Amino acid sequence: MEIIIHDTYSLYKEMINLPNEERGGFYENKLMEPFEPMLKIMNMPAKPETMGCLPLLGRDAEAEEMLTRLKAANAWESARKALETAAERFHAAGLAVPEKVVLGIFLGDPEFLANNGGITGFGGIPGYIQVVITPDEKSLTLLPSIVAHEFHHNVLFYNAKWNFMEVTVAKYLVLEGLAESFAESIYGYEYLGPWIKGLKGEELEKARKTTGEALNVKGFNQVRKYIFGDMLTSYEGAEASGIPPYSGYAVGYHAVQAFLKKTGVSIEQATVLEGEEIMERSEYFK
Repeated sequence: MEIIIHDTYSLYKEMINLPNEERGGFYENKLMEPFEPMLKIMNMPAKPETMGCLPLLGRDAEAEEMLTRLKAANAWESARKALETAAERFHAAGLAVPEKVVLGIFLGDPEFLANNGGITGFGGIPGYIQVVITPDEKSLTLLPSIVAHEFHHNVLFYNAKWNFMEVTVAKYLVLEGLAESFAESIYGYEYLGPWIKGLKGEELEKARKTTGEALNVKGFNQVRKYIFGDMLTSYEGAEASGIPPYSGYAVGYHAVQAFLKKTGVSIEQATVLEGEEIMERSEYFK
C-alpha cells in the first residue's frame, strides 16, 4: 500500500504569509487539493468550517503555535507509522486494503473540538484520511489511535458496499465499534478517546437501552442521532434528544467487545462480517 502524507505543515506556513483575500483559494487549491476526489463523492465544500478546522483569518498566532507543537511531536511521521502498523495487521489477516492512502493533518478549531479530546478524523472514503487536531499533550497522544480508527473505516468500506440511506442503527454502531476495537487492539484501552471512556455507569446503561430499542431504525438522517446524540443537536441548534453525545461510539464499542469475547473471532475478520450479525451474536442488548 502506498502511503502519502500530505505536507500540511509547509502549506500552512505558506498560507499564513499570504494576504487574507488569497487564503480561501489557497486552502481550497493547495491544502485540500489531494482530497478533491473525496470531496466530490461527498458533495462537500473545501471550507475549513466544514471539517471543524481553525478559521483562516485572525488566528495566525494560534496556528503558528499549533504547527510548532505538531512538528515537535513529529506528528506526520507518527501518523505514517500508525498507518503502516494498521495496514500490516490487515495484510497478515489476508484482507484487502486500498492501494494508496493519502493522509492529511489539519489544524482544528478548539471550540469545535472541545468535547472530542481535541481531535477528530474522517476515513469514510477508501484512500483518504483526514485528521483534525488542536495539538496538546492529550490529543497528540490520541493521534495514532485515531489514524488506526480511520484506516479501519477505509478497509471496511473497501471490502463492503454500504448504502447510507438504508443503513440501520445496528450496522452503524458496529462500524464505529469495530474501528474503536481495532485501535484498542494496537494501542490499548488507555489510548481510546473520551467518547468511549467518558460514558459509563448509569449513562452508558441508559444509552444501551435507548439504542437497543432502535437497532432496526433505518436511514442515515434518522440513525445519526443515535450515534452522535446531543452533540449533533447542539451543532444543528435542534432540541436535545436526551442521548449522550457520541454515545453510539461507546455503545458500539461495548457491543463489538462482547461479540469478540463470545466468539473468539479476530477484529480483522470481524471487519468483513455483517453488522447485524455482529450485533445479534454479541447479545449485548439482551
